[in-house]
Amino acid sequence: MGFLGFGSSNDNAPSIAPTTTPTPSAPADPRSQQIKNELITKVSQEIATANATALVNALTENCYKLCIFKPASSLSAEENKCIEDCSAKFMRSWNLISKSYINRINQG
Repeated sequence: MGFLGFGSSNDNAPSIAPTTTPTPSAPADPRSQQIKNELITKVSQEIATANATALVNALTENCYKLCIFKPASSLSAEENKCIEDCSAKFMRSWNLISKSYINRINQG
């Protein structure tokens, strides 16, 4: 079979069949299941860390743009209050959106 299955310059060339994942006929051994579970846990932890980092970065960027007009070595009382309010609103919004997203996923 030729390039992408079209024509052939060599009829003796082996054809490449799509690969499929073999279905195991016996249950996986306990060690491989343990490794799989550990891998799933590690990936979940990495995703949680990435999400937390994204949250902090988004909060910092949004609240900085909203509250800091003249960067200085310290925050004014007004800037500090603005950041506190902005952070609280951002976290409430994040939590609401996350809960709604998880509910939609769980519904199917």
